[in-house]
Formats: sequence, structure tokens, C-alpha cells
Amino acid sequence: MKFQIDELYRIRKKDVEPACHVLKEAFFNDPIWIHIFPDENEREKRLPFMFEFAIRFSMKYGVVYALTENIEGVAVWTPHTTVEKTAWRVLRSGAFMSALRIGSKAGRKIDKLFESVEKDRREHMKGKSYLYLEAIGILPKFQGQGYGEKLLKSMFSRANKEGFLIYLETETEQNHQMYTKYGFKTLKSGIVSNGDFPFWEMIRYPKKEESGENSQLN
Repeated sequence: MKFQIDELYRIRKKDVEPACHVLKEAFFNDPIWIHIFPDENEREKRLPFMFEFAIRFSMKYGVVYALTENIEGVAVWTPHTTVEKTAWRVLRSGAFMSALRIGSKAGRKIDKLFESVEKDRREHMKGKSYLYLEAIGILPKFQGQGYGEKLLKSMFSRANKEGFLIYLETETEQNHQMYTKYGFKTLKSGIVSNGDFPFWEMIRYPKKEESGENSQLN
């Protein structure tokens, strides 16, 4: 994806560590990561590497934004053309070491947990031009102040202009309600395979597409 959203700050290499910290703090009590890392000490240690993997991959093949260089919140986006994390792409992005630091046991658990969700995404979005929201998180002390909304709406504006879809998954009712408020439609919901928590697979259509216009994400 080759565009700049002027009102947002694009994450650079020097920002990777603070960006990982933001997402670790934001997702520390998320049901997925409690399931993967039930021990809090292990979660504290390993979770930053999980987000480092996503950030480094999307810095290479997508885009990672914060609101300002103070990194109050982070949004990680990947276009449909490079959403599949092949071994070659992982190596080229510099995310391989992050994957090793996650640990093989946790890695297998993550793969098993997300297998059906990723299969659904491929089926839902086959042949479609879309942007995948890998993760969005705000530091707890800044939550409830509109930071997440600003990160999302900046990309929504671009999506409306360019005519591409946005796809995501979420695992909390609170987030599901929030995304519904922002115009996302639920494609599928249920209980995560090999987990004990719900999920929602959601899509947002650009306004111009709803009026019958077509465009492509480059």
C-alpha cells in the first residue's frame, strides 16, 4: 500500500519498541492473549514479541500508524495483496526473530487458534480488494479520549475515497458494538475453535461502493 495519511504519524524503525509496548498494554487482558499466555508473567514477557511480529511485517508490506510521534495508540494495517504471511515475507520483513521470541509452544497454539478464522477470511474476501486491520490499540491512560476513533476515521476517509473494503476480527462484545457503530457489518460470529471465547468477523464497505462505484486498492 503506497499512500500517506498526512494527519497521522507513520511508525518508523525507531518507534517499534514503544509501539509494541502500546499494543501489549492495550491487549494484556484480551481473551485471546489470556488464552495463549494464561500466566501473567509469561504474557508480559512474550506479548510484545507477538506485536513486534505484526508491526515489522506491516511496516514492510502494509502500514503502521500512530496519531503522533508520542505513540499514544497504534493501528496495524495490511492490504489484501500481502496479507498472507509466507515464510519469505516474514524473512524479508525482519519479523523472523520476533517469531522465535514468541516461542514454539505459543506459536503452535496461535496457529491452531487462528486456523479457522484465517480460513474464513480467505473465503469471505476471495477476489476482493481490501485492507486488513491486524490490530489497533490505545495506551490505557489515553483510552476513552477519542484516540482510537481518530486512527480509524482517518483510514475510513481514505477507504471511502479509494473505494476499498476494510476487514477485521474481534473477540469482545464491546469492540463488536463499537465497530458496528462505525459501519462494519458482521459476516460471521461464533466461538473460536480451540478456545472458549466469542469472535466476530466484520467488514466495512466504502460509502462510494454502496452507491455502486468501483475502485481498487493499489
